[in-house]
Amino acid sequence: MEEISQIASAAKKTLLPCKSRTVYEEAYNAYKKWCVKRNVKKTVEDTILAYFTTDLASYKASSLWSKNSMLRTTIHLNEGVDISKFPSVIPFLKRKGEGYTPKKSLILTDENVDSFLLSAQDEHHLLNKVILIFGVAGACRRQELVFLQTTNVEDQEKHFLVKMGIIDTKTKKDRSFVILPGKHNLLHIIRKYIAIRPKVTSHNRFFINYQNGKCTVQPVGVHKVGGVPSVVAKFLNLTNASSYTGHSFRRTSASLLANAGGSMTDIMRHGGWRSASVAEGYVEESEMTKVNVATKILGGAGPSSHRKEIEERHQMSGQLFIKNNVDCVININNYYANKHSPK
Repeated sequence: MEEISQIASAAKKTLLPCKSRTVYEEAYNAYKKWCVKRNVKKTVEDTILAYFTTDLASYKASSLWSKNSMLRTTIHLNEGVDISKFPSVIPFLKRKGEGYTPKKSLILTDENVDSFLLSAQDEHHLLNKVILIFGVAGACRRQELVFLQTTNVEDQEKHFLVKMGIIDTKTKKDRSFVILPGKHNLLHIIRKYIAIRPKVTSHNRFFINYQNGKCTVQPVGVHKVGGVPSVVAKFLNLTNASSYTGHSFRRTSASLLANAGGSMTDIMRHGGWRSASVAEGYVEESEMTKVNVATKILGGAGPSSHRKEIEERHQMSGQLFIKNNVDCVININNYYANKHSPK
């Protein structure tokens, strides 16, 4: 019986997420220490509510949901109690989350991406460019880019086919995506990076260290990859550059696809999301999205004309739009210069 118990215990541990197993076990151990301190013998609904209210009182709503998820799994494995069936726990967590707005990674606009690819020097930023292209094109996580293998990247002449596989994807779904030339010949940028990679390395990782126009054999880590959006933001002098994290790749990709007219099904399939509610959390609501909604409700000028106006408004400097049936553009700088120019 003791041998069977040990085998069963080992089997149960495999049910925990590999990367987060330690965190799950720590969460459960902390809960059990609290139970011992309070002389709690059994996990019941009141026990969970008391634990959340006292020991986890300072936690934010998002952290409480995370703790609930970890405890739900570990308590069920170790004690055979399913806390998800306690009727008051979920309403309690929802009430705690009222008015709470979670912090999200900022997204890069298509203008930001274009500007960086066009302006940044390859000598210093070639690796950052390629990581940015892959991250946004494939809605990739940091870990997926870190463990991307050279065999996963196929040059098909007119495009690159990237096969992510399922080993390092969070949802264990086989994902792949295509990179097209685009406006700035993205294929040329990728091929330039591939050409200077060492032909022989002790590993098969696609992204390796790059400095001063040369590649070393050392593979890049998760912090290097995750720091690329912040590097881009700093280069472009964007505010709150530190808020552009590794998660910006997925949020930027989903938002660009949504703004281009992609359906929720397209977004879910592209990012490998299992539910629409999760995918929606990655989409940043833009001005263009609001224009599309307004057009459907009240009519008026179509989204395409508004899109052109919005893009021009962002690009023009020193110009004022005055709308009164007909759009008029007054160039303030030229007017001022003509009025005060010497005769």
